[in-house]
Amino acid sequence: MSLIITSDESISIDKNLEDRLHKIVELILIEEDSRNSEINLRLMNNKEMQALNAEFRNKDRPTNVLSFPNEDISSKFTNNLGDIAISCEYVEKEAEDEGKTFDEHIIHMLAHGVYHILGYDHINNELAMIMEKKEINILKKVNINNPY
Repeated sequence: MSLIITSDESISIDKNLEDRLHKIVELILIEEDSRNSEINLRLMNNKEMQALNAEFRNKDRPTNVLSFPNEDISSKFTNNLGDIAISCEYVEKEAEDEGKTFDEHIIHMLAHGVYHILGYDHINNELAMIMEKKEINILKKVNINNPY
């Protein structure tokens, strides 16, 4: 199982955070019986995120995280589950506003994105509770308190 991280040249994260991002994905994929899978993570700024959000969701503004499940025929051959985009700029501001650390918040946003790729959603209260419980439980395994 693997996480492939790419970023805009203006974005950099330290080795400890990179290791923690890999760890959360590993734990989720083990928990969800997708051990041999791969996920792409793109770390970006608000401008790049706004372009993605406008193109794929018709919302002309940045957001914290977007998930793109791989629904292509290649997924069964490559085991690539999909792509996740995270705006570090947005997450940093959101973390500050919510009194969280950047590292813990971006780990949460990655976990949130992975669960979306795996088919979980929060389009209604019942589904949101299922997804949030999964996030809370997996984050607890990496010593991150309930983010909700």
